[in-house]
Amino acid sequence: MPNYKYLLSIIFATVILLALALPAFAADYNSGVTVGQYVKYGNFTGNGQGFETFNDYGFLQLQVTSVSGKDVTLLSTGQFKNGTALPGDGTTAVWNIETGTQDGTPSTQGPIIAANLNQGDAIPPPGTYSVNQTESRTYLGFSRLVNALNVEINTSDYNSTLTYVYDKLSGMILESSTQTITQSEPQPATSSYSYSIIETNIFNSTITPSSFQLTQYIVFAVVLIFVAVAIVIFLFKRRRNHS
Repeated sequence: MPNYKYLLSIIFATVILLALALPAFAADYNSGVTVGQYVKYGNFTGNGQGFETFNDYGFLQLQVTSVSGKDVTLLSTGQFKNGTALPGDGTTAVWNIETGTQDGTPSTQGPIIAANLNQGDAIPPPGTYSVNQTESRTYLGFSRLVNALNVEINTSDYNSTLTYVYDKLSGMILESSTQTITQSEPQPATSSYSYSIIETNIFNSTITPSSFQLTQYIVFAVVLIFVAVAIVIFLFKRRRNHS
């Protein structure tokens, strides 16, 4: 007769180990940038009300000036094509990649997210968006793993489609585009904008997984080994009891 008491003990122990291991597999919100790294954006295009000036943008650069725990400080500089400074030129903002805030205020469209997120991982603030797709794309001649965020917002007044593509290792945004259709009279009005990376130094360095991430893999391997050994022992005992 099978030893169901022994089997139940194995299942119970496995459940306990998995309960301890699962929290380690939750998304780990850590910075993937270092001081001095920057991303410069160009290829600005704009169409429709509120976005016409995008066509006059020359460049916008975001440079990391400080990294403290979950806080990343970005310095913004930029110019119009005629050489005059963009609004906000020379200003800084502190982005918390764990809470999804800009200077303490929740922001769902930040220029940086946590590094090494994967498809399905939530993007703070809590309860807003998550990574729709993790894939490989080429930017400036470099093949990079990226996290794509595709959002549709539909209301009685307008419908918007937003696309954000973030570099997986650094968490910095690489390109963005938005299209909005407003339900106005006598006919709907469409507005859109887009921009993309034109220069950076983030591709010249590689952020290796943290020791916490390596621990995730070790815990997962230990759990798999335990389950496999437990199943083999159970089957051996069951076969012996029937012999």
